[in-house]
Amino acid sequence: MNLQQLEYFKIIAETRNFTTASNILSVTQPALSKAISKLEEELDVSLFEKEGRNIKITKFGEEFFKYVDSALNEIERGKEKLKDMKKSNDRVISISSNHCIGSTFIPFLISNFINNKLQVKFNINNQSTEEILKDLQHGRVDFGFFDNIEEIEKYQEVEFKLVKKEEYVLIVPKNHHLANKEEINLSELKDEYFIVYKDKSCGEKITYSEFIDYTPKILAEPSEGGVLSGLVASGAGIAIVLNTPIMNTNKISVIKIKDNIGYKSIYMGWNKALYTSQIKKEFKEYTLSLVNV
Repeated sequence: MNLQQLEYFKIIAETRNFTTASNILSVTQPALSKAISKLEEELDVSLFEKEGRNIKITKFGEEFFKYVDSALNEIERGKEKLKDMKKSNDRVISISSNHCIGSTFIPFLISNFINNKLQVKFNINNQSTEEILKDLQHGRVDFGFFDNIEEIEKYQEVEFKLVKKEEYVLIVPKNHHLANKEEINLSELKDEYFIVYKDKSCGEKITYSEFIDYTPKILAEPSEGGVLSGLVASGAGIAIVLNTPIMNTNKISVIKIKDNIGYKSIYMGWNKALYTSQIKKEFKEYTLSLVNV
């Protein structure tokens, strides 16, 4: 028994005529008769019987029709529901990123995009690069943002582009003796107390000992950017962070670093084999248009 047989049965039961039914269904009468015969054979009952040149439905057919009609109506409702779900899902963009990128780069990326796309919805979570690449590989997220591509060759389904290079800066409280400086060398910070991210992905390219001849004094290691900025603003210490708009410059001063300590590279990845809705294509194009490298 298959869906086609049930659809044939329903139309014949409603029209009580094979010729009319075959015209409605755009199938030949022999094909229609064969399908009904197989259905009757499987059910082990006669669904129709001849009545002159026409046919009439048997009592078995009448009883079966109630269930077939209900089942086909439910299937149509299900198909419509899936269309609605797909239409709704096409307006949802799922993003996964490293914690540091998620707390600095992503908020401003999506807020600027949403300004012109009010109907779009973002699902966002933070993970390790390995988890992001696995989710992209299996189609669990639409886009991933990460800063490490050493293992990306293992994920042949994932395509990626470098979208941004974030520079590192020094932040100090407004009342700090360095607050009015525009640039500084790391060697000048020997006696300072530092606040550093507990999450190494936010500063893994910064190894102070490579640039200065002393071990920095670490006062605190928060895992959240807001906590780190708050500690700096309160005068607990200074910090080297990515230069992003997330910082409240009313309470802290941002100073350029003369030493070449590199950048944080931000990559965007996606599964090149998966279906992409129009809104997701627009987001991808928008993000790539911001490339500053």
